[in-house]
Amino acid sequence: MTGCCECVSYLGPALGGGHGWFQGRYGLIADQFLSMNVVLANGDLKTIDSKSDLWWGMQGAGHNFGVVTSVTSKVYDVTHYDWAIETIVFSGDKVEEVYDAVNKYIVQDGKQADDIHDWTYWQNDARYSTEGVR
Repeated sequence: MTGCCECVSYLGPALGGGHGWFQGRYGLIADQFLSMNVVLANGDLKTIDSKSDLWWGMQGAGHNFGVVTSVTSKVYDVTHYDWAIETIVFSGDKVEEVYDAVNKYIVQDGKQADDIHDWTYWQNDARYSTEGVR
């Protein structure tokens, strides 16, 4: 499991839930935790696991409950060694065409192959906007 930004660690985003490249297959990064060692505000070192009262709080708001010093996490074998990543920028008027293509070639009417992964996010980059330009 990994986060989806190369500039952050594994644990930081994971304590907030943890969106990652493989969440469609394995769930959020926080779903992979088996246990974590946490220093609480009173200085106590506790091992938190699914039997602990803090378990669900730590998986989504862990930053608020203490300092995590280590985690035990599930790991997965790499099943596809040949892969590529591509960033493609489209203007807003192409959104419908882009998703028509994604649905046709990647999602394939809900029968997406296990070896295909699609990660999409939206941002407004004023450098490419023509709104308000006179």
